[in-house]
Amino acid sequence: MKKIAGLAAAGLAGVMLSGCIVVDADVRESHWDWDDDFGYVLGAEVSVRGPEVMIIANSNGCTDKPDFAPVVRDRGDDRFDVGFRRIKEDHCKALVPDGRRMSWSFAELGIPRNSRVALMNRVGR
Repeated sequence: MKKIAGLAAAGLAGVMLSGCIVVDADVRESHWDWDDDFGYVLGAEVSVRGPEVMIIANSNGCTDKPDFAPVVRDRGDDRFDVGFRRIKEDHCKALVPDGRRMSWSFAELGIPRNSRVALMNRVGR
């Protein structure tokens, strides 16, 4: 009889807890660090073939290049620092887990070909 009562209690506990789901996700209203000069991006690449600078930014479905203001700092000796500031929030509601990929050519940024470029944004999730 004790076995049946124990099984019944375990079954009841299983049914009661079956609706409990824990989701560990980085869900925020905005994925951009507005307190910092340059927010973080999901990924970045400086390509010498383009030449261009590509970033992957968090997006809710409406993120595009005009939402960012690139900042270029000339360090001399054909070395430049490039950072991207978000100037417009993305208030759409789409799920875009891989973010939005955008690129700027060196010419768009005013950087000469064959220059060394470093990104000022933090990269990560």
